[in-house]
Amino acid sequence: MRRIIGMFVCISLLLNLSFTSYASERLIPSEGNEYQEILSMKDEVLYHINYGGARGELNRDVEADEVEMERAYKVYANSELLKTNDFKESLGNSYYKWQIPVYTDGFTILVDITKVTSIPDDIPEDAKETLKQKLNIWTVGAVYVYDAETVDYDNTVTTSLEEAGYNSDEYSYEVVSGLPGIRYPAAIIFNADEKPEFVIPAQKSTTHVFNGEWPTAAKNREKTIPSNAQNSNNDNINGFSIYYYDDVVRASNFYNRAGIDGIGLSYKNDFEKNTIAVLIFGSVGILLIIGTKKRNKKRLN
Repeated sequence: MRRIIGMFVCISLLLNLSFTSYASERLIPSEGNEYQEILSMKDEVLYHINYGGARGELNRDVEADEVEMERAYKVYANSELLKTNDFKESLGNSYYKWQIPVYTDGFTILVDITKVTSIPDDIPEDAKETLKQKLNIWTVGAVYVYDAETVDYDNTVTTSLEEAGYNSDEYSYEVVSGLPGIRYPAAIIFNADEKPEFVIPAQKSTTHVFNGEWPTAAKNREKTIPSNAQNSNNDNINGFSIYYYDDVVRASNFYNRAGIDGIGLSYKNDFEKNTIAVLIFGSVGILLIIGTKKRNKKRLN
């Protein structure tokens, strides 16, 4: 079960406003000043794990050699990613944070490293002053604890592709969360032409958002699976189901346009077509009613 320990109320407020969706690269690049900045924060990360709220969820203190800063994921923020024509180009214009995975005694700990790059106008003045002190400075943020669950995006993507009959070396991926109807992390899979082709749940929680029967892209499994089958997959040892990117985009964008809150997407192949048909027939019906009333009015006159 996932437990989330929030750090810094004001930072969390900003993240809720700005970091509404995320996409990650596999490892932090070793070139540039940012690499050294992130690596230099190891002691701070360790301190927040062992002396923050996360410590109450763990069996013991985390050792320094268990924190591998080089495994940091770059996490972009852009809630409109599934609406863009060029997914990867949009990432370059997005905010981002770093996330450090730590694995110990059956727990996965994810530690956010964030940078405040702008201050919203619609927050209290005291919160603004606090954020000003963090402006353009990398800071340890929220700490997420997953009990008895290994959250490893790279392994999940690789295993899911291989189990479904694909060569994982022929694909790349970005991990996205906060998308309408999904919220939890999902991996966007790109083919050799850098075009998004599949979507894979990046962790156990994400499997629960695909409601009803969905067609899968697996080469060697049943093409359509019910939601109860995928939700019963409580770990990622054998990977998760692979969905077609276009199907997920259509469902998520409809979810967003409809103004639906919460999580849960349904695959309905003819949903929007049926909706349009209903609107057309409904409009025709209204016009007929108006016409009938006008004719009746003329007769009365």
